[in-house]
Amino acid sequence: MTKPRCPYFGTCGGCQLQHLAYDEQLSLKTRSVRERLDEQGLAGIEVRPILGMEDPWFYRNKMQFPIREQNNHLQMGYFRAKTHEVVNIKECYIQDPFLTEIAQIARKIFEERGLSAYDEKTGKGLLRHFIGRSGFRTNEILLGIVVNGKGLPSGFTVADEIKKQERLMHRLATRHDDYPELTKKPRIVGIVQNVNTNRGNMILGQHNTKLFGSSFMREKLGKYSFRVHLSSFFQVNPIQAEKIYDLVRRYADLAGTEVVVDAYAGIGTIAFWLANKAGSVIGIEEREEAVKDANENIRLNSLTNITMKAGLIEKVFPKVADVVILDPPRGGCSDKALQSVVRSGARKIVYVSCNPETLARDLKTLSALYKVELIQPVDMFPQTSHIEAVAKLSRR
Repeated sequence: MTKPRCPYFGTCGGCQLQHLAYDEQLSLKTRSVRERLDEQGLAGIEVRPILGMEDPWFYRNKMQFPIREQNNHLQMGYFRAKTHEVVNIKECYIQDPFLTEIAQIARKIFEERGLSAYDEKTGKGLLRHFIGRSGFRTNEILLGIVVNGKGLPSGFTVADEIKKQERLMHRLATRHDDYPELTKKPRIVGIVQNVNTNRGNMILGQHNTKLFGSSFMREKLGKYSFRVHLSSFFQVNPIQAEKIYDLVRRYADLAGTEVVVDAYAGIGTIAFWLANKAGSVIGIEEREEAVKDANENIRLNSLTNITMKAGLIEKVFPKVADVVILDPPRGGCSDKALQSVVRSGARKIVYVSCNPETLARDLKTLSALYKVELIQPVDMFPQTSHIEAVAKLSRR
């Protein structure tokens, strides 16, 4: 046991393991993967020790702060554990400090303008979420204001006021006593308004308006460049993401002629990692907006052997594939998706999972025809209970 670094630990629901020393967190997560396999009766599978971080703090490049009102003040931060009550977060030890500071600056601007917060019970109130995305390699920041209505009153002026506080953001982050030494000076390249009038838990709506600058930020992973929009799926921990993608490339063990299918491709990051080792890569992604982002980034990186398909896995999966990469959301793969993979005759599968429970479930289904050679957990989310893992499978 150790003293949690964050003053909100136990109140904020964002981190669950700060009371454990980091080596204890890593042991716990490795053990959790093994236990999920045992529950499915999958014995004898090699589970390697989890790959941790040299510095397991300030790794998140994304912030999504819900906004609520309490005692006539706006609260902007993370939900209190197991509630939808917002804890106003003035410092956070797992996300980019510049995002934390600009959020507090924006909250003050919103309050000074008398803007109302969204009320989940009534469906009324204007401000729903404040979002930030940070390019660790490019020092670019993209901000988003999610509103319940046609738009922000004087939205362009509000955005201009936030942008003008960029130097204050630098000063607050670099002078914080308990933050690391910060020499970079990221700049806000865009502020986007997103309209979401739907009742429910979806954070983003469909309509975006540029209030300032660009509608995207740029970031680099490995040798590749990406344009990241407000709604783009992009791994929140770029340091560990590169480790995962390197593992996928190693486990795929491509000779240069294979047809590779990257299922649940998102904006194509894994497809990019494999492109120069494969004959061709087919990326499949259900969300058309993500496919649009992927195609934009394919052109940006001059990649010629990647083709993106929009649709459900079971609807658009090719009849033949040599290697399949599975990187589904927390719910895992549907039975129909797994059947499509099996029917393709793929010789190898590399399964990237963010949920050991559904990973074990899906591996049990695949184990009838595939041997699970090993599983390598990766600590993508230090201080939290979440676990990423990469499994290597080969056809029996």
